[in-house]
Amino acid sequence: MTPSHALRNAIRQAMDGKATQAPPRARINPRRERATARMELNLTTSELAALKKMAGHEGYLPTKWVVAMIRTRLTEQPHVGQPELERLTRSNQQLLALGRNLNQIAKVLNTSPQNRDALRVEVITELSRVIRAHTDKVSNVLRGTVERWHLQ
Repeated sequence: MTPSHALRNAIRQAMDGKATQAPPRARINPRRERATARMELNLTTSELAALKKMAGHEGYLPTKWVVAMIRTRLTEQPHVGQPELERLTRSNQQLLALGRNLNQIAKVLNTSPQNRDALRVEVITELSRVIRAHTDKVSNVLRGTVERWHLQ
């Protein structure tokens, strides 16, 4: 048996033994860390062509796409490309504007009891809360995509 064959068997056995368990995930420390460690990756010509095509389609350079994929798998947190970043930013801006409008409506309804029958203040307040929670989540995704962090 060649060393390569033995290594493949050992990896296969290790992976088969872990199939029922969740893979270990790295914890994230908010301390900023620069990406300076390097790794060489050998691909076939067709794999590299497919990688370049997919990365370009998603708004990444091939190396950034691989890094984003690795970070997503390590942390189970999304990393988005430039097109998604732009769409999420626009979406958040629109949701925040909608939330401000809902707050204004709720304020008018609270100050004018005669208008309370038309709309329920509780529903509007809850909608505003949901929008605020959603925009906070999206903001965290955007921040996590842009900032670097340290894995523990």
